[in-house]
Amino acid sequence: MLLDKYIFKELLKSQLVVLLVLVTIFAGQSIVKLMTEAVVGGLPPRLIAMFLLYSLPEFLVYLLPLTLYVAIIITLGRICTDSEMVVMRAVGYSPGRIMMVAMIMGLVSAVAVGYISMVLTWKAADARYAMEQQAANDPEFLPIDSGRFVSFGQFNIYVEKLVTRDSQTRDVNNIYVIDDHSITVASEGHLFVDEDGVRWLELSDGRRYEYPADGSFRKAEFSSFRAPVSANITDETRQGRSIARTSTMDLIARVDGVREKVEVQWRIIPILTTLVMCMVAVPLSMVNPRHGRFARLMPAILIYVAYYLFLMSTRNFVMTGVLPLYPGMYAVPVLFLMLVAIPLNLPKAHIKHIRHNRRKNMAAALAEVAATSRKADAGFWGDNGKESSDHAGSAAGRSENSNPDRKDGH
Repeated sequence: MLLDKYIFKELLKSQLVVLLVLVTIFAGQSIVKLMTEAVVGGLPPRLIAMFLLYSLPEFLVYLLPLTLYVAIIITLGRICTDSEMVVMRAVGYSPGRIMMVAMIMGLVSAVAVGYISMVLTWKAADARYAMEQQAANDPEFLPIDSGRFVSFGQFNIYVEKLVTRDSQTRDVNNIYVIDDHSITVASEGHLFVDEDGVRWLELSDGRRYEYPADGSFRKAEFSSFRAPVSANITDETRQGRSIARTSTMDLIARVDGVREKVEVQWRIIPILTTLVMCMVAVPLSMVNPRHGRFARLMPAILIYVAYYLFLMSTRNFVMTGVLPLYPGMYAVPVLFLMLVAIPLNLPKAHIKHIRHNRRKNMAAALAEVAATSRKADAGFWGDNGKESSDHAGSAAGRSENSNPDRKDGH
């Protein structure tokens, strides 16, 4: 139908524009970070573009659902404010057709998100890791240079002169190595990478001054001194990077391991998020023409942020064992579907009918409670009145019996 094509085309254009803007913003932040690493010598400048390219799949997994969500709200909101929606409904174009077109757009986006999340993301992470290892093993990019201080692992290093001998070795002259409780000075030394990929700094003919926290002071001279200068990477971080580089099918095949199962859920969740948020966005975009196309944009963004905060919290709870692995993170889109998406899409007449019945039932319950209370009060006062009359009669009889001469005197 012509109107279906029109709405689909407008949604696609809006999504591409929003996606371009958000990718530009995130890419700019990544470029600044990568250039900072390149300045200190930790990253080859010529590899910045490749590192940025390998970071795009991770961005797109989160940006595609958001761009579709915003595109639906902006596009359908514009159609409503321009009174195009009134004309569409006048010719018999129902809200159900709009939801159908939006869901078709959501299915297309969900397929794209699924491919990026379950295939491209881990391949890009693996390629990025291989490039990082290549750069780390290349002495040209070791972050040490002549005539300036640099932070290298747990040390601060100053070198007066540095000379590259071969592809795996760099010589340093008059080097100063400073850490928390010691200063090491040597006339010469060299950097090299062992077979395990660990960087080492080997010094010759130097002195080491130690000043522990207890206030003592020690001095030692050495002919050879070696220390690892690779950045400290914890086992948890190393395991997380290894899982990120593992294919989805391999993760599913692993029976044991909570982190692996959580990673699988984390890769599947964006697909469900795209569909659920598409269902939420359509009713939120139906605004009154007097209110403007952006009238519900802020509440919609708050709903989206609340969804992801809830999702991140659930992920942490599953990782720490507070919540079970199943349903795990799958419960978040299901709950939003039942508590947010479906109620928003209910017809207004149905909602009014539910509210009317609720008020009617509440009024009937209150009336019943009031009637029961009145009956209880009537019974209470009736019994008390009878008891009071009996008590008064008994008291009068006792009074007459106790004063027999009072009547004769009068």
